[in-house]
Amino acid sequence: MGNARWIKFMGVAALFFGGLGLGGQPANAQVKGHLSKVQVVKKAPVWTNYKKGKKTHKYLKKGTVKKVKASATDKKHKVWLKIGNKKWIASKYTVVLTTTKQTAAKKPTTPVLNANQLTQAASSQAPVGSSWRQNAVVALAKAQVGKAYVWGATGPSSFDCSGLVQWVYKTAIGQTVSRTTCTQVEEGVAVPVSTASLQPGDLLFWGDVAAPYHVAIYVGNGQYVSAADEQQGVILATISSYFWPSTARRIL
Repeated sequence: MGNARWIKFMGVAALFFGGLGLGGQPANAQVKGHLSKVQVVKKAPVWTNYKKGKKTHKYLKKGTVKKVKASATDKKHKVWLKIGNKKWIASKYTVVLTTTKQTAAKKPTTPVLNANQLTQAASSQAPVGSSWRQNAVVALAKAQVGKAYVWGATGPSSFDCSGLVQWVYKTAIGQTVSRTTCTQVEEGVAVPVSTASLQPGDLLFWGDVAAPYHVAIYVGNGQYVSAADEQQGVILATISSYFWPSTARRIL
């Protein structure tokens, strides 16, 4: 794909998918999607509801296995799991053990680039002195925009936020990245969260610095690619003051 054609394609994609920003559709509706089993990896407090619930003063111990009855995303884009009647836990305390298929609504699709196209795209966008690894990650991340969000999914047809990061890095440049936001935030080195300091391929995190609930891939020009939630899927969005990342990591 030539340089002019690639730039034109990405410009159209940015205009189209940019309209699906974080404020586009409500992110707090309960989703009765696929069932799965999860295992608790960190002591997890139990709440009566994922919106304005109360703590039950009960906790799930590390190693506990639970069947997920439903999942939901709150207004802060934090994913919650229903494990019983009026029993909810945050997904950040768990890892997926098993999943079942669900019928997902059709999402807008984008062209899937082959290896040669990715290399050409990376080369055509790369300014003098930049790394092809950064551009390969950016090109593949952008190519996923429009795909479905499924909690626990690791690609290539659907993703959750950390699954997208893991798949893009492994597929684009063969680099292994850990599976969850809580472990990904420990990789690489911390960098300031400012458009002047960030570089393409950096990871952006939201929430507690030690235990974030969301991660995205910075793609340059103040934008990032994120597997946002069940309503929005994978989006291309712009960093904004009302949804500013809490920290960033550089692993390239």
